[in-house]
Amino acid sequence: MPRGPWQEEGDLLVVGASVCGLAAAIMTADRGCRTIVLERTRELGGGAATESEVLAAAGSRFQREAGIADDPARLVEDLRSAHHAVDAELASTLAAEGAPLVAWLADRCGTQVELLASYAPAGHSVARLHLPGERGGATLLADLTRAVTRHSHVTIRTNTVVERLVRDDSGAVRGVGLRADRRGGPHELAGRVLLACGGFAGDDALVREHIPAVAELPYSGTGRAMGDGLRLGREVGASLRRLGGCLVTPFLAMPGQLAVTAPLVEQGAILVDQRGQRFADETGEHLALATTVRARPGRVAYLLFDERIAASARNADPFFARVVLPRTGRRGATLEDIAKQFELDLSGLRTTIEGSIGQGGDPFGRRKVPGPFEPPFHAVRVTGGRLRTLGGLAVDANARVVDAEGRAIPGLYAAGGAIAGLAGEVTSGVLVGTDVLAALGLARRAALDVIAQVTTQAE
Repeated sequence: MPRGPWQEEGDLLVVGASVCGLAAAIMTADRGCRTIVLERTRELGGGAATESEVLAAAGSRFQREAGIADDPARLVEDLRSAHHAVDAELASTLAAEGAPLVAWLADRCGTQVELLASYAPAGHSVARLHLPGERGGATLLADLTRAVTRHSHVTIRTNTVVERLVRDDSGAVRGVGLRADRRGGPHELAGRVLLACGGFAGDDALVREHIPAVAELPYSGTGRAMGDGLRLGREVGASLRRLGGCLVTPFLAMPGQLAVTAPLVEQGAILVDQRGQRFADETGEHLALATTVRARPGRVAYLLFDERIAASARNADPFFARVVLPRTGRRGATLEDIAKQFELDLSGLRTTIEGSIGQGGDPFGRRKVPGPFEPPFHAVRVTGGRLRTLGGLAVDANARVVDAEGRAIPGLYAAGGAIAGLAGEVTSGVLVGTDVLAALGLARRAALDVIAQVTTQAE
């Protein structure tokens, strides 16, 4: 790295202390590379602490130990079957990263990886979801934070805003420019740059511009997701792809801001409004259903299910059992108990449960009619919300950001919410666990590419 008027120099500058940013920092630092993490807030991890962060990994040792036959090619085929708009090389590369990633989490970071051996969600032909610790994203974040903060080759700077990327005359990215502090001095850091600073689901203006269909839904995430990576990449000529994709949910638990992703509806859970009445097909397309939920009184609805459904969901999804249900759910021995806790109309609720569920065809067109409910009952107050954007900067299989001609921009990488990952311009139907696979997989590819360049430069 040629020297210049830099305040500080590193082999890799990670913009955004997201989970994938922290992982990349640890991986590069473990090979002796000087790494600097720049985070605009006071906290590390973005919104990971409220996510399950399950990782779809094909051919892992955890699967082999459970007697589950799987391989990366099978995952790629599942992605194709789900009509994900992915580059073939990128899909194959990331599918092959899953097994090394879960092994790295377990062996390097001490994460207690748990294979969800009895759960293959829609689109997955085999059980391949790996939960990183008892509390999912919160555990993963704690493990990565412990590793990165103790590392002698990593510097972490919070409350630090990256305002621009610094390029040389050839167009290569050579560093970043920071917002001036109180002293007002120049702040430029030298190094290759990894943009790991999230998507733009939290920026209402960008959402209205690129995804107007979801603009009326509130952003539910706890991370910033204000489009920093999109803005920085666009300013240096990065190609942008599939900006119209945004994952939404009609099942955002209130309070708690936890998305209910366990297979409750698949097992027969229903939605009722304040009157205790159903109002939609709970299995419908997520954007339409989220909009319908937001149109109900109070902009909320209530996800209602019985103990049989709860037990099935707990077995399938430990994150739901350990985090989501304890934090957001209410339990009642009778319908009266549930109605009282949520101030629902008891008469309407009783009519819904005792008078229509499991009898005849469904008035809302639900194909699998919910079966009869038996006490005790459970309920979660939910609303519709946008979770994260699915489009962003275009990258190659080594996480290098590319320009409009498909050429890699030297010195610039991206991962996580800042990129166009393994999904298309959709609002639902994303294969569970592939977003985390893409984020961590590209973080690893970026780290390996930086390590190779630093090693070659030193020879």
